[in-house]
Amino acid sequence: MIKDKLLKYLRKNPYIYFDEFIQLVHSDQDHGYYVSEEMIGSKGDFITAPEISQMFGEVIAIKILQVISKNNIKHFNLIELGPGRGTLIIDILRVLNKRLSSKINISLHFNEINKNFIKNLKLQFPKCKFHSVIGDYPDRYSFFIANEFVDALPFRQIKKRDNIYYETVIKRSLDGNLEFDIEVARTESEIYVKSRIDLKNNQIFEYSPKTIEALNQIINFLEKNKGYLLLIDYGYVNHPLKSTIQSIKNHKMTDVLNNIGKQDITYHVNFDCLISILKNKKFLEYRFQTQADFLKFNGIEERANRLCKQNPGKAEEIKTQLNRLIDNEHMGKLFKVLEVEI
Repeated sequence: MIKDKLLKYLRKNPYIYFDEFIQLVHSDQDHGYYVSEEMIGSKGDFITAPEISQMFGEVIAIKILQVISKNNIKHFNLIELGPGRGTLIIDILRVLNKRLSSKINISLHFNEINKNFIKNLKLQFPKCKFHSVIGDYPDRYSFFIANEFVDALPFRQIKKRDNIYYETVIKRSLDGNLEFDIEVARTESEIYVKSRIDLKNNQIFEYSPKTIEALNQIINFLEKNKGYLLLIDYGYVNHPLKSTIQSIKNHKMTDVLNNIGKQDITYHVNFDCLISILKNKKFLEYRFQTQADFLKFNGIEERANRLCKQNPGKAEEIKTQLNRLIDNEHMGKLFKVLEVEI
């Protein structure tokens, strides 16, 4: 199992960097959490916005329709990064297939590593294509959808103590288990942090080279082919300068070093690092806002009202779903939306 692999590695090595630890526990080909676990839904570990309400996907579909109409698109890739059970793409396609002309062709693509999800997605969408690399798609106008995708990518945690930069690592404890510790930061980590912020002693900075790499791959593809990216995740622009590492199992917060390979380990996405990439690209347009603002601007409240009128017996349920998506005490403020169009 994953813990055994880690302990075996740590018998030969003094420690493993935190991002390498995340890469192993999430993506190990045999027992990685995102490869083998059924993590989404009431019977899993967490619930995402598409699982809360169909309105989430319907609003995204309306946004896609607006972009299609504005650019007179006739043939495009619809790409979802981390589609999971396919709930979001089902809701999006239901609206697109109803509203688009039959002459407009949709080529469906997924980046997914979970074995069970891939199997089910193939059954639901026989013509879809799967990809292990971001950017490995046909050359045409493309829509990228990434909902709660980048928070699962490996990330680094940098600390400054006595004017020295350290990184969070995992070591083997004296009793044979796993424990957190720090080691002097890798050169590239220190250089990157210094380029972003003047970190003070005892402050913590988190960022994800894998997420930065993924965004660059998407932008490079869109530069060549034109398109639109919708990235939704929980996070911030102004770094809190403290640890945001968290783990969850069966919808409850847990100890990060428990249930290795059987629970979700994540953090609050550092959107400032992503926006800094976009600011250097003069040829694209981007918008950054809260999930509440994005959903409201694109008509979710009006959609909820229509659904309530059509289904009066479910009106309270629909209102509860809407509240979970847009209320600041729930997902509305914590979740952010980054839109990029080229």
